[in-house]
Amino acid sequence: MRLAVVGPFHPLRGGIALHTAEMASAARRRGHDVRVLSYSRLYPDLLFPGRSQLDPDSTPVVGADVPRAALLASSAPWTWPRAAAWLAAASPDVVVLQRWHPFFAPALATVAARARSVGARIVWMVHNARPHEGRAGPWRPLLTLGMRRGDVCLTHAASELEALRTLGVKAELSVVPHPAPSIVPKRVDGAAARRALQIPDEAIVFLFFGYVRRYKGVDVLLEALARLAEDGPPWRALIAGEWYVDRAAADRAVARPPLRGRVSILDGYLSTEDAARCFAASTVVVLPYRSGTQSGVVPLAYAHGRGVVTTRVGGLAEAVRHGETGLLVPREDPAALALALEEIRRGRRFDPHAIGAAYARCGWDGFVEVLEEIAAPALRSRAPGS
Repeated sequence: MRLAVVGPFHPLRGGIALHTAEMASAARRRGHDVRVLSYSRLYPDLLFPGRSQLDPDSTPVVGADVPRAALLASSAPWTWPRAAAWLAAASPDVVVLQRWHPFFAPALATVAARARSVGARIVWMVHNARPHEGRAGPWRPLLTLGMRRGDVCLTHAASELEALRTLGVKAELSVVPHPAPSIVPKRVDGAAARRALQIPDEAIVFLFFGYVRRYKGVDVLLEALARLAEDGPPWRALIAGEWYVDRAAADRAVARPPLRGRVSILDGYLSTEDAARCFAASTVVVLPYRSGTQSGVVPLAYAHGRGVVTTRVGGLAEAVRHGETGLLVPREDPAALALALEEIRRGRRFDPHAIGAAYARCGWDGFVEVLEEIAAPALRSRAPGS
């Protein structure tokens, strides 16, 4: 098939950029003609809470051989028609548009309309039906902008599919598992990783990984850690990822007993190798989200052979099998989270075969197979003799 993917791509960074690259690379490996339409500018500075939108690595981790052009500027409407024309010139069979915040809907709607005019099937990869934070009301006119009957909407969680139905989306809806990264560095030796991070070999290590935003509940995690019993096996916690919120309260908490000397904050962008070191040093990954649609950190944890302790919210509750690949606790409940962490501390472990099987279900080939099914009518129509 001729596939076009519209989404951020290196040197832009973040989970959606990696998702775009992984999808394009997986389709290319399966022999498809792929191109990526990326952004020359993603967020205006006023809307971006982090330090940099760019990946410090000079080359992409995956997808370096994928043809691409960075033509879209999200806040510059005059760039949208040219970008749409570039994509339409390839006469794609399928166009996948990454959708995670309504701010980008007008640009994406412009591209989708032009792609339909050349006969492309439109697929919306909906990561979030509504914004993660803040009220959805001001964004309401943009939440479904560009979506049409006859399009396909893919989500990584059944809860997001239901959210799209609630919004009145009439497109074909389908849930596909959130794929794990296709390229995970060779697993780092755990003992070496702990030495590098100055963590005792005997400690139980709780890892929070990813951008720190309010909805991800790091403050809930710190309160839960403060409730752990003073006696018993030693423990440490790693909070690894760039902070998009004020961390003053967290700094005060980790500087005082009972957290002093037990919690390390690695505030900043982590390379693939740095991330692998954190996972190798960890005992379990902890995602104490207040709310959430899904998270690429869960399949990433599985890729590194780690179980996950998380909350019963959105797709997180769908991705973790309680008692097999992790533990599920109520949202915003530090006492319940502390009990789960205490279980880990006292020896609770998860089935490595179940974790391996969960990882195996998160392959990119399965995702591309879904796109191939969507493209099948177009491919039959241009087959010789059809």
